Amino acid sequence: MTNVMVLEELAKSCRLGLLGLAALPGSTFFGFPKGSCGSAAEIVGRVLKQEAGYEGVYVCAHRHPQLSPTQSHALYEVDDYIIDVTYDQFHGTGLEGWVFRRGEGWHVDFADVDTKPGFCMPAGWPCYPHDGYAAVARQLSGQNK
Repeated sequence: MTNVMVLEELAKSCRLGLLGLAALPGSTFFGFPKGSCGSAAEIVGRVLKQEAGYEGVYVCAHRHPQLSPTQSHALYEVDDYIIDVTYDQFHGTGLEGWVFRRGEGWHVDFADVDTKPGFCMPAGWPCYPHDGYAAVARQLSGQNK
């Protein structure tokens, strides 16, 4: 059974770790959270698996009534929960926190959703955002607290 408090703590660590790269030119996370939802969702999935043993699903969503037709958004799901550390790049979501119940709120309005189980490890992704994962690992270890 998924422990929502564990999800919230790990999501917060991911958010804080990646936020530390927002002003770093050259980082995948420069300007975070804007434009970095895919990479962030992959790191969230990896952290959830490595730190808590949670298996999940990477989600890429399209066609939201509040977004332009060309905008998409990525997030990660575990059981009945959505973990989304980058939704605040969009205005008017009405969301707070980083963990949400599936089937409720802003996320439910996406018309098209593509999913893939798990997350992508560095060996399967030539441009893996190593700096993001390292920043989250530092946050988890308490070095950034």
